[in-house]
Amino acid sequence: MIYIVEIPHQKRPHAWFAFNREDFVLKVRATHGTKVDQDAAANAFDACVAALAHELKDYRVHLSDELAIGALQSDPFYDRHEGFYAHMALREQLVAMDALEDDL
Repeated sequence: MIYIVEIPHQKRPHAWFAFNREDFVLKVRATHGTKVDQDAAANAFDACVAALAHELKDYRVHLSDELAIGALQSDPFYDRHEGFYAHMALREQLVAMDALEDDL
């Protein structure tokens, strides 16, 4: 599972998931279309990450359940950019995907 946390310029952070790299590419291409510049990146996944990065204040892409859970516990990214909201967005996504127990 891949977890993406987006920090928009104006709105609160939010998170979403993709089942794998191919699903990630399909979802980003569906929402960003021509903004995905395949020629500027080594592969389609990297091109889609670049397309996301271009429109956001900041972001994180966690490539597995374990990496996402570890980031909740130690990544300083979640201490800034309205860190509480970014943290909770990722946490809620992990709980929804049964990767993390809802202990609140």
